[in-house]
Amino acid sequence: MRVMLQTFPDVITPEEHEALLAIAGRTTFVSGLETANKRLAGTKLNEQMMLADPACADVAKIVGAALSRHSALRAATIPRQVHSLRLSRYRAGMRYGKHVDAPLMQDGPMALRADLSFTLFLSQPKEYEGGELCLETGSGDARLKLPARHMVVYPTGQLHEVREVTHGERLVVLGWIQSFVREQSARETLWDLSVAMELVHASEGKSRVYDLLIKSHSNLLRRWAEV
Repeated sequence: MRVMLQTFPDVITPEEHEALLAIAGRTTFVSGLETANKRLAGTKLNEQMMLADPACADVAKIVGAALSRHSALRAATIPRQVHSLRLSRYRAGMRYGKHVDAPLMQDGPMALRADLSFTLFLSQPKEYEGGELCLETGSGDARLKLPARHMVVYPTGQLHEVREVTHGERLVVLGWIQSFVREQSARETLWDLSVAMELVHASEGKSRVYDLLIKSHSNLLRRWAEV
């Protein structure tokens, strides 16, 4: 099965990037095992901000605002809830072995489904060695080490790992999305239609073909959306 892995550049502004770095600078990081299944002991060797830290709300506010204004990202994910955001840090010797993220997560009083996972990079690639995000795609591993302010989004059910950081510090924001559209294949179809609409509008304007594409997108979203 083809994995719909997507990257988005400059999701946050330079000012938002600086604000997130400032939050990280005053945050108390704890072992990532505090939110991990006991079976991951020895596999999850990283640090993250305490979920009870009030600064989690600041991270969620900054990243949530960025996602809400990013039309391509919204079209790809069709988000109903963006949840469980946290800062994650890897220093020299830290890694996170191959795993699958939890399908359901507790975010405050609510239990939410995780359809999509995302990593927002805060460190520049030159600031650390190793630390690649490796995702199984069915045709080999995709290895990602994106510039700061860039984001990768991928289906939560995919096996992935973070390779060991051998030098420097890798700082990211992690988060999950419960989509209005649960099935990956349906989201991919809607994304393809969104891309087609943009291409047709750019070349033809509001044509008959454009109107038919909008009609198909709207009717499929109505059929597949869970509200």
